[in-house]
Amino acid sequence: MNNVNTTEERILEFWKKNRIPQKVRESKKGRKKYYFLDGPPYATGYIHLGTAWNKILKDTYIRFWRMQGFDVWDQPGYDTHGLPIENKVEKKLGFKSKQDIEKFGIKRFNDECRKFATEFLDIMSKQFENLGVWMNWNRPYLTLTNEYIEGAWYTFKVAFEKGFLYKDVYSVHVCPHCETVVAYNEIVYAKLTETSVYIKFPVKGKKNEFLLIWTTTPWTLPSNTGIMVKPSANYAYVKVGDETLIIAEPLVENVMEKASIDDYEVVKLVKGEDLNGVEYVHPLSDLFPFHKKLKNAWRVVLSEQYVTLDEGTGLVHTAPGHGEEDYKVAKETGLPIVSPLNMNGTYNKECGKFSGMFAKDADPIIIDEFRKRGLLFAQEDVTHDYPLCWRCKSPLLFMAVPQWFFKVTRIRDKLLEENSKVNWIPEWAGKRMENWLKSLGDWPVSRQRYWGIPLPIWVCEKCGKIKVIGSRKELPKVPEDLHRPYIDEIKLNCECGGTMKRIPDVLDVWFDSGLASWASLGYPNKKDLFAKLWPSDFQTEGPDQIRGWWNSQLITSVITFGKAPYKNILFHGFILDAHGNKMSKSLGNIIAPEDVMKKYGRDVFRFYLLSSPAWNDFYFNWDDAENINRMFNILRNVFQFVKTYVSKVPKEKPELNIEDRWIISRVNSLILVCENNFKHFHHHRAAEAISDFILKDFSRWYIKLVRDRTWPLYEGKDKYAAFYTLINVTENLIKLLAPMCPFIAEDAYQTVIKPLKGGLESIHLYNYPEAKKTLIDEELEESMNIVRDVFEASSAARQCVGIRLRWPLRALLIVTKDKKVENAVKRLKPVLMKMCNVKHVEVRSKEPSGKFSTGEFDGGKVFLDLTEDKNLMEERLYRELVRKIQAMRKEHKFVVSEKIGLTLASDHETEESLKKYVDALKRSVGATSVTLGRLEGKYEGNLMFMDKKIRIKFEKVE
Repeated sequence: MNNVNTTEERILEFWKKNRIPQKVRESKKGRKKYYFLDGPPYATGYIHLGTAWNKILKDTYIRFWRMQGFDVWDQPGYDTHGLPIENKVEKKLGFKSKQDIEKFGIKRFNDECRKFATEFLDIMSKQFENLGVWMNWNRPYLTLTNEYIEGAWYTFKVAFEKGFLYKDVYSVHVCPHCETVVAYNEIVYAKLTETSVYIKFPVKGKKNEFLLIWTTTPWTLPSNTGIMVKPSANYAYVKVGDETLIIAEPLVENVMEKASIDDYEVVKLVKGEDLNGVEYVHPLSDLFPFHKKLKNAWRVVLSEQYVTLDEGTGLVHTAPGHGEEDYKVAKETGLPIVSPLNMNGTYNKECGKFSGMFAKDADPIIIDEFRKRGLLFAQEDVTHDYPLCWRCKSPLLFMAVPQWFFKVTRIRDKLLEENSKVNWIPEWAGKRMENWLKSLGDWPVSRQRYWGIPLPIWVCEKCGKIKVIGSRKELPKVPEDLHRPYIDEIKLNCECGGTMKRIPDVLDVWFDSGLASWASLGYPNKKDLFAKLWPSDFQTEGPDQIRGWWNSQLITSVITFGKAPYKNILFHGFILDAHGNKMSKSLGNIIAPEDVMKKYGRDVFRFYLLSSPAWNDFYFNWDDAENINRMFNILRNVFQFVKTYVSKVPKEKPELNIEDRWIISRVNSLILVCENNFKHFHHHRAAEAISDFILKDFSRWYIKLVRDRTWPLYEGKDKYAAFYTLINVTENLIKLLAPMCPFIAEDAYQTVIKPLKGGLESIHLYNYPEAKKTLIDEELEESMNIVRDVFEASSAARQCVGIRLRWPLRALLIVTKDKKVENAVKRLKPVLMKMCNVKHVEVRSKEPSGKFSTGEFDGGKVFLDLTEDKNLMEERLYRELVRKIQAMRKEHKFVVSEKIGLTLASDHETEESLKKYVDALKRSVGATSVTLGRLEGKYEGNLMFMDKKIRIKFEKVE
């Protein structure tokens, strides 16, 4: 374990031992409420980079709003129901179908589901806690609790009473593996290659005249009850040999090519509307007994909307039991709606020799039947998007089955209106949500499964009347567990004298999570908390929640309360590898959070993840993580510098040097930038500003400027001004870091600030720093930026001639016509002289002549005077000697406060030159004495300067 990890482990122990998270939470009691709502993940395994990023984002904002003085609701949540869990348990038990579950027993199966859903709760919570995530891990909300289930029943009953609930036989996607309906937001699409066919349907009463249709799903042909045509289009009667085929005119040539037919003739044209009502004979009626029951079937119907002339034949095979558009047209035109499939995708007992056969397995057999009957005109393989179950990835089947629906289409305009009131970050995420909402259909909320919130619908066996239950109080007796099978045992008495039994379905798991903003608060049984908190102030999740959690939340909330359940939503992306690939075991590119933390520590991991916009996909790259780590090493060195050299804090504010006033102005400007960006959920901009301040302003500029003023032997009157400034800036900086990097902030507070100033028990008990606008000097900050540009140009000019920065030069001349540059140089001349290590600084309007090295910056040019003299050479010798002795002290592990007795020996001329620097040497290297010409001491070394050799010896002086 590296030093960083050791420190962070110590901080974790400090927090735990002293109950710091609880104390921080308690310190905000009674303040204005801020309702953060955690989108519940499944607790079915160890966390990965994506879940770590999600929780770090949440924790950072919880900490920020808490430091803003809010009493933040920070309850975590876990999703514990639904098909994902059932599928995992089925796999564990080796089950292949629902029949296996029924044999095993619903109670035993649901017990296994509960165990699977909860066995990782503590593990995941501890992993999140290990990241520094301060949520209330002692009381997460779980969707499986009776209290939560009651919240669901309440909402369901409200929907029923408001007329949103209805039952219908409707074409919906069904997963044959899960044997249940799948909602529109649970579908993913994949490319699938299948056989498409052109089939001839004989026109009734006409010899050798056929309606030619095209389909990519031959298994739906037995359920065909109609053919759609476009009323405004032209349809051709095409003579091919002794047969006449009816095809949309624009598609004739293409269709003939599919069948490799060159010899054909268009004998007449009619409008699509002229084909309305044309009857045809279903070729497979002899194979499917259920056809005998159909009435008003097998005729041409019109649809301007659903018939296109882009592909196929312009005559659309219509199976209302297997397609949404087909279903709608059937309802409008009176075509019978049939779906002769079981929920497992097999043909039912009314399908003759096909009974028990899986529908898609029947494709080649059905095609062969048409071929044998001379009705297969052509076939070809096509690759198209095919719907899959989001959970188990099985191909879905469109089937008309009886389901319970919420009439979402009735409130679509209200959903759009409420969505427009939400602050989506970024704005385009709200537009994406809007586009999703515009396409919403009604929501099938019933599932023919086991592990979920039971549908609270009881139906009378005698009269068919239904009763919807909204709470446990409405039940004659209440089981300890409201899940199946216990709730199935509860019977109700009907007014007619009959017995009411609960329908065996459970609710869509998205309904569960959609209730989170009130069911997690115990509503409706506990209304106080809901009244104080709801709606939620902040949520952040990934892209899939547009059609998932945020969608189900909005629907259930508008149905229940008539308004959106959230105010601010931060949309975040996915974590990918450095090449933009999804991380997976098969690709071998998985990086675990522990891998990053082991190498760099938690705070580097956190800051790295927070350094880019949340809404962009995050491309994890070890080189980028290393760059963040280097910044943190510099930050630790900054804190160590303050800890080492600041010996006391002045009781009163001393008179400050201009560089002190500048850095205090900068840190107050930084506070404004960070606070503003956090309030707008742009944490990445705050991270960028902090990083820039640490690297550019604090460590590489200000500390270099004040290093001499903080040396223990320095006696200048501005020493305590440097101390005051360093503490002021450090304290503000660690408070700014606290939401993002809680470990290093706590460590710096405990080891640097608190020993000098005292204070509260933890940095996290403080509020966010408040910018003192009176201390912000924008003109000074601008001038310092100009001066830094001059310094960079000066450094470049030095490099050109190979003169080290620690070697003084006679003069720096700045040639400019820019008044801002001239004023900046005049105001900050001492800063330029020190940083550029020159004896003189001057602004000129014309370029000088002589021995100069030059450089350029935006406002002009710099000229370094390269003229040398004895005094400059002696000072350079002194600077090199100080550097060498300090390096020797460090090598032998001397601390700053330890004194040495220093002896030096060289040639007579060099020793004479060094005499004038004896006092300066004492101050610079911590020496009580400097002796020239005699060598004594335990530690020795040599310095070569130009052609001179200086021998060095020293020893510790007690």
